[in-house]
Amino acid sequence: MALYITLLIVSFAIYMWTDLRKQIHMLQLNSYRNERYFDWMKDQKRVEASYLMFGLIISNLALNKMLTPNVYLLMHTTLFLVMRIIHKKHQEKKPLVFTWRVRRLLLTFTLLCAVMLLGLCYLFRATVTYDITFLVGIVNLFLPAMILLSNKINQPFEKKIALDFTKDAMERLSAAPELKIIGITGSYGKTSTKYILNQLLSVGYQVLMTPESFNTPMGVVRTIREKLNGTHQIFIVEMGAKNIGDIKEICDIVSPDMGIISSIGEQHLETFKTIDNVIETKYELAEAVGSKKGTMFLNYNNEYIRRQKLSTPVVRYGVANGTENPLKHYDVWAENLSSGPNGSTFDICQPGGKRMAFETRLLGPHNVQNIVAGTAVAMALGISLEKLAPAVRRLEPVPHRLHLLKNPGRYQIIDDAFNANPEGAKAAVETLGTFKGFRVLVTPGMVELGEKEESLNREFGGQAAKYCDYIILVGYHRAKPIKEGALKAGFSEENIYIAKDIYDALKMADNLANGLKPEEGPMYVLLENDLPDNFLEA
Repeated sequence: MALYITLLIVSFAIYMWTDLRKQIHMLQLNSYRNERYFDWMKDQKRVEASYLMFGLIISNLALNKMLTPNVYLLMHTTLFLVMRIIHKKHQEKKPLVFTWRVRRLLLTFTLLCAVMLLGLCYLFRATVTYDITFLVGIVNLFLPAMILLSNKINQPFEKKIALDFTKDAMERLSAAPELKIIGITGSYGKTSTKYILNQLLSVGYQVLMTPESFNTPMGVVRTIREKLNGTHQIFIVEMGAKNIGDIKEICDIVSPDMGIISSIGEQHLETFKTIDNVIETKYELAEAVGSKKGTMFLNYNNEYIRRQKLSTPVVRYGVANGTENPLKHYDVWAENLSSGPNGSTFDICQPGGKRMAFETRLLGPHNVQNIVAGTAVAMALGISLEKLAPAVRRLEPVPHRLHLLKNPGRYQIIDDAFNANPEGAKAAVETLGTFKGFRVLVTPGMVELGEKEESLNREFGGQAAKYCDYIILVGYHRAKPIKEGALKAGFSEENIYIAKDIYDALKMADNLANGLKPEEGPMYVLLENDLPDNFLEA
């Protein structure tokens, strides 16, 4: 008997692991924030768990008097294993990372499940042989609630660990008083600016930057503890935010000497609610830099930034549009800009008539803005334009940000998968428009835009209609406003395809390439925004 009960528990654990793993993955993608995970859960329909619970109740009522205990337990053991085999596993874009925090969460969850099972046995006066399947079904049904509770129980301990790590990181920074720290924030463009600045400053300094999109307090802390050493002279810190106070929290850790605000726009409005809150949060960097009498570098092409007044020393940068007097608006600027499928050429200018011709392989005029930002900071740190010009020529594309992939196949991909904001999306389709050939947009649309999400996606559809020959939309929910915007702009409905997921979208792109006539090519596919797993439609 004990053997059959053990087999049942093991088979149920194997079956439940797929669902449990997904739930913990979503909690991790939502930064272990219970409220964000709960918002995600509200849109999910755990139909399988409900059906299983219903089936186990019927089974318990109908079969427990008909079958011997061993046969009854073996039948449900087989059921759980079959359900696990046929369960369709979602292909993750960013897999679950089994950190120590995840392991601690799993331990707490396991203990809670054991307590819950014992409590249910006592409550229902259950018999282990026949009622155990019904009880484990209850555990499965309430799995998300158990995840929330486990995370809540662990929070004080996790905060203590985070605090200890943060103190250690701050002590390491205090031990390097000569280290120059540069903070970068913005609604968009901050990651590209970080990569560009890192490459430019490396001409004259030993530089450390926060890798990839490590732009949270613990991401910054981890970079300091794992990568900072005595040879580094400059530390570039990307600072992300979804709520007021997020930038200040990072600034309190690193105490930046200089700062860049790359942009301000309608991003993360779901949490910020208003553009004024976005502005307030981004300028937390300026307050921190001002307290050290440092210098802020501001993108004066951005209307929101132009309106703000600072007492902190400021270097204004941007791209002159040809009609304005650049001396009135900029301290460092680009002009004579020409962009195309092979990159851009432009002059970088300063007051007093100093200028130098530059060229870059990076795509899009907005990348020139980012280069001007990096150039302005590099010059402030003593690197001359003469040394910066060859460094700009050598700039490598930033991964997943208008990165042209040299695909030897039937079409080339412009990878802009990490872009997810209105200005960036508009710039991306405009860049696609500079390519001569058959131009295809693949996008799931934009998220975290609050009440403006539908209208901004609709506007994006109208913009895409101007530059694309074919539009592939990923997911049915967000596809609707984009499709409406494209049709309103006169785009043919026959040239719009709605894919169920990114793999279906790429299969459609292959079909288009196969059917393309030689005179219509070459074909270019813009991948604009690839939603994380927690934004995939249920």
